[in-house]
Amino acid sequence: MSTWHLYIKLCQSNLFKKRSELLSRDARAALSYERAKAIGLAHGITLYDVMDLTQKFWDLHTDPIMMLDGAASTLLTIQYNLVAGTLAQYAATTRPEWVPLVEDILRWNVTGQFCLTELGRGLDIFRMKTSATLLPSGEFDLHTPSPSDAKFMPPTVPVKGLPCVAIVFAQLYVNGECRGPRPFLVNINDGYHMCNGVISKLLPPRGGSTPINHSLTSFHHVRLPPSALLGDLNKSDKIHRDFMSSIWRVAVGSLALSSVAIPDLRISSYIAGRYFKRRHVTGVHGKPVSILSYRTQQLPLLNAISQVFVLKALYKWAIEQFMDKRIDIRVRHGVAACCKAVMVQHAQLANCTLSERLGAQGLFEYNRLSNYYSEVRGVSIAEGDILGLVADTLTQTYTLPPSTHPDGPLALHEVSLFEEATETVCSSSDFTQSFMQYVQPRCQLLVESMGHRMSYDAAVDQGVSQYLIDLYLINAIKMDAAWYVECGIFTRKAIVHMEDAALSAALPYLDGLLAAMEVEPYVTSPIISDERWEAFSKTLPVYSFPRVQPSQQNPSVLERARL
Repeated sequence: MSTWHLYIKLCQSNLFKKRSELLSRDARAALSYERAKAIGLAHGITLYDVMDLTQKFWDLHTDPIMMLDGAASTLLTIQYNLVAGTLAQYAATTRPEWVPLVEDILRWNVTGQFCLTELGRGLDIFRMKTSATLLPSGEFDLHTPSPSDAKFMPPTVPVKGLPCVAIVFAQLYVNGECRGPRPFLVNINDGYHMCNGVISKLLPPRGGSTPINHSLTSFHHVRLPPSALLGDLNKSDKIHRDFMSSIWRVAVGSLALSSVAIPDLRISSYIAGRYFKRRHVTGVHGKPVSILSYRTQQLPLLNAISQVFVLKALYKWAIEQFMDKRIDIRVRHGVAACCKAVMVQHAQLANCTLSERLGAQGLFEYNRLSNYYSEVRGVSIAEGDILGLVADTLTQTYTLPPSTHPDGPLALHEVSLFEEATETVCSSSDFTQSFMQYVQPRCQLLVESMGHRMSYDAAVDQGVSQYLIDLYLINAIKMDAAWYVECGIFTRKAIVHMEDAALSAALPYLDGLLAAMEVEPYVTSPIISDERWEAFSKTLPVYSFPRVQPSQQNPSVLERARL
């Protein structure tokens, strides 16, 4: 059986056919662990894959099955990227005794969590308060000083009898001296009970997304063996650099996890396209017409489809850049941040717009699009990536790859925005104040402008069909149409006509484009066909009058109802 057919068989198994929205929170969480394990094992990810970031590792995140359960995809990327990926670099060098543990994590005999962010710190993770104090015995005392210092989000409560370990970051103290944040390997629970001194508080579920057991995790003077420290005790004169090196898998996650936007767009556009063709209304001539005949449906649908093909090209290019060790690591992280910003932007706009175009059906969980919006929101917390990237670009700390089409409108837009921002901060006597006052509110727009240009360049350079590139281009132009009008490049009327021409050129290819999504086996939405809706409606609870024979209502009851 081919790998592709194996994935198809898995997504159509009872494990994924089960309607999780009808289950309790605990049952849904347990189901997500089972699904995460099944996806991981089906892809056969090895220590070599997570350590060397092979194509198999990157392809895992764009498998459409990742969109069938947002909690499972979250668990999977934590398990394989953050935990196994971090441990693998030590297991392959200084800590070979950890190879069996990494193998157990990859086989899901053990679950792994990554405890970095604290409740009271947010993105200010370098100044975390969790402490690990070296004791005379060589052991460490791991402690959470106050409730606001609890580790925020990682799901650390016991689940399904699976032992849980975590990479916990804490400030290392040696002889009263703070030597900066360091990672420690910590036993969290045995699958049934929390380990001594480890406390996990289960948070309420996130709104609109598949529930995962997000928690607040704290440590009350937990004794750790000397082997728990990842790395050494030595004092460093480059503490911040070493810390960023220890969390480098976070940057990998920026690129890998945000790529779920691609299967998101594939499935969302397929559901919407099939429903638009199926749904009919009475036209102006009194005859039934498909709602797909309206521009209001065609435009968001074809925009989303064009983004699928363009973002595939972007992802391929970004992986090549990220894996090129000749490139400054900061540049590689910057590319990942740009990709994350633009992938999330496109997916969220499509999820929102297509869901609205589905009408009332777009509100329901069984049709998935409203859920996709909430799931991708969890991926979109990118402010730290964006602020640092813009600041470094303005100060010319490093330079991201230049455009391969510098005369194109998106490249001109990007250059102009950064020139304007540079002029603003350089003309001020206080760079920091000027940056925070004028540039910081526009950082999202600045990074997205780079992402749009990178996407366009990648699509053109990789030979994506011109009608898809034209659709992508005009949609990106509309993101900041005021700039193009202000600079005299296009008028508002010209932008409208460009959009109409691009849409008209793409529309004849719609059926082939929907087929090219190759996601029907992954689609659980019942609205894509009459047959699916009929089968779905038979599963709904029915409430009706209990008698078999119809009877007349009491006239007096009806009279009272009128009153």
